[in-house]
Amino acid sequence: MTEHRVSARPAAQRRAPQRRGPGAGAQRRYAIVKWALLAALIAYAVLVVGANSARNVDFSVIRSAIAAAPGVSGLNALDENGFQERMDASPTPCEDWLMFGSDDIMDVSEVMVAKGNAAALDDLESALQRRLEAQLAVFRSYGVNQKDLLEGARVLRRGDYLFYAVGESADQWEDAFLACIR
Repeated sequence: MTEHRVSARPAAQRRAPQRRGPGAGAQRRYAIVKWALLAALIAYAVLVVGANSARNVDFSVIRSAIAAAPGVSGLNALDENGFQERMDASPTPCEDWLMFGSDDIMDVSEVMVAKGNAAALDDLESALQRRLEAQLAVFRSYGVNQKDLLEGARVLRRGDYLFYAVGESADQWEDAFLACIR
């Protein structure tokens, strides 16, 4: 006679047999790849959100940093009328703003920073694009240096801020701005 052993565990608690065949290693590698891709996706999302965010700082900090940046001392601070004349848009919807520009009509150098809500910045960004297109049309056939500066214009939007710069020192102005909001 043969003896049958009865398991002490009910059938629901018994472990399923583990695969030890050729497919087991492939499934393990697949699971590792899935988790690695998920981790990479999360890291990418964190970087994208972080790159477009900005610290909320007192605007006077930004104003001081831009005013002290190289090349800005050769530009004039614009009032609301000067801003509106250049941008064909009012800065009034913005919480705060600054703009420096050259008085020389053959010099396209200018820097602008505005802080405001999304709608105000959307309108101002559209005005910036129109200004750049108009300036490029004016300087396309002559003023090669000015055309090159316009083509290298910096327009950045970070959090509640919009930054715009055209000029030989635009990189340094951008660095000064970003140093304030990081």
